[in-house]
Amino acid sequence: MSQCHTPTIYDYETVEEQKSFLRKRAKAALKEYCSDLPLMEQTAESVVASVTNSDEYKSATMILGFMPMNDEVDIIPLMKQALKDKKKVAVPKMAKSGNDMEFYLIDDFDGDFISDNKYNIREPSESCTKLSLDQIPSDALIFVPGLVFNLEGARLGRGKGYYDKYLSRVSDRDKRIVCGVCFTICVTKAVPVEKNDVRVNYLLNEYGFIPLR
Repeated sequence: MSQCHTPTIYDYETVEEQKSFLRKRAKAALKEYCSDLPLMEQTAESVVASVTNSDEYKSATMILGFMPMNDEVDIIPLMKQALKDKKKVAVPKMAKSGNDMEFYLIDDFDGDFISDNKYNIREPSESCTKLSLDQIPSDALIFVPGLVFNLEGARLGRGKGYYDKYLSRVSDRDKRIVCGVCFTICVTKAVPVEKNDVRVNYLLNEYGFIPLR
């Protein structure tokens, strides 16, 4: 009797095929995992506690966050707390075409947002102030969503390249805290990387705010 073979990343030869396999596997796992709403609320609470209790957060003057999709860790409570703690908070806005994006400073999570992009992700309105690259302080915490990460900081996004392109423009990126955000079910050993893929040096998940080096 032949045994059923469970596909792995090593069944695929090209980086493109490997990335496609990992994305499909992660999306399937997240669809079920994120249907547990009490777990999602608990994760959001634990994320706030693990970050705000850290020395890195206490010394930070700015948070670069993101507006989460339904299958991503909800860091909105974390960003709201940062505003209460008198830190500057910025979130991204995508260009109408291409894969460019910029960050905009926000003051609240009600009137500062619109949802008119093709991904239906809430974005800062035109009334918000765009954050130039030279306005990002060296102590900023930069939180980056992703579908898959590993403990060496490799990241696999959704394939559009927005964050890789933006982060490649940030000066002294390797000296900054660039934190990948995901659920632990999306942390794996092997993540294929290419020349333009940007690595993270921290991970944030339901179990903590973890330095990778």
